[in-house]
Amino acid sequence: MTTEMLHTYLQDHHAGAAAGVDLFRRVAEDHHDPHVREVVSRLGDQIEEDKRSLEDLMSLVGTSPSPLKDLPARAAEKVGQLKPNQRLAERSPLSDLLELEALTLAVTGKELGWKALIDIADPRLPRATLDKLSTRAREQGEELERLRLRCTDALHRE
Repeated sequence: MTTEMLHTYLQDHHAGAAAGVDLFRRVAEDHHDPHVREVVSRLGDQIEEDKRSLEDLMSLVGTSPSPLKDLPARAAEKVGQLKPNQRLAERSPLSDLLELEALTLAVTGKELGWKALIDIADPRLPRATLDKLSTRAREQGEELERLRLRCTDALHRE
């Protein structure tokens, strides 16, 4: 992979990370289940740390986040809040489930990004750091899956 392609790849993943942090923060505030809010808030702190780790890795290869990519990604996350299943006066119970699915997709994308960087094997990117970040993303995905199951159980009972 050329250096230019690596820079673009890292900037694209940073844009996703910026939107992901916003999504985690919003779900941590809005979810109906207090347990889910607590876990998502903690995961959101980890996602923020992972974004900073990505920024450190970007520095190692001589690139930085692109505001021209971050801003539209964050704006898209905000637009994603406007769902046709939203009720005018209250949140739809489906919003809780859809948001957990979106968080899972975000974490899965992040894990795949770390794995791709491992596979690329650029000598400027420390393998141990990438392995750690990949493992953490997998663990975050597993935790989100447990929350998703909890949410579907709650919907089933309604």
